[in-house]
Amino acid sequence: MRFPRAFTLAVALTVGGCGSSGAPAPSAVPTPIVPAPAALPSPGPPPSTASVSITPFGLIPYEATVAVGGRVTFVNNDNLPHDIQGGPDPEHRDCPEIDIVGFLTPGQSRQTNPLTTERTCEYHDHTVHDEHHAFEGRIVIR
Repeated sequence: MRFPRAFTLAVALTVGGCGSSGAPAPSAVPTPIVPAPAALPSPGPPPSTASVSITPFGLIPYEATVAVGGRVTFVNNDNLPHDIQGGPDPEHRDCPEIDIVGFLTPGQSRQTNPLTTERTCEYHDHTVHDEHHAFEGRIVIR
C-alpha cells in the first residue's frame, strides 16, 4: 500500500515529537537583573546659616553645619532664660564667635558672629549647671 507523500511527512513529524513526557521543556534559569547601585547625591556645599532651638528638653539639633563664614541663630523656645557660650564647659572656652549669643530670655534669638575657620566648635548652656548633655552641642564649620 502506498501512502501519499503528505501523509508520510505528517506521520514522520508526529513520531519525531514522541518521547516527550508532555511536560514543557525545561527552560534556562533566568539570571536575575541586579540594578547598579544608585550614586549617592553629592552633599553639596553646606548652608550659610543654621538654627538651634533651645527647648525645655535641650538644644535641637545637637549638631548644626554651616559653611565657612556662616552664622548660627539660637532661638529660646523655652519659658526660662538660657546663656549660650562657646566651649564644652566654662573652663574650656573655644569659638568666641558663639559667645556673642550669650543670655537669651524666652522668645529671644541671636546669631553667632561669622564662623570664619573650618573646624568643629562645641558650645553649652551656661545656665544649666548639672552637666545635662542635652544642653550642649556643636557647630561643624566646613
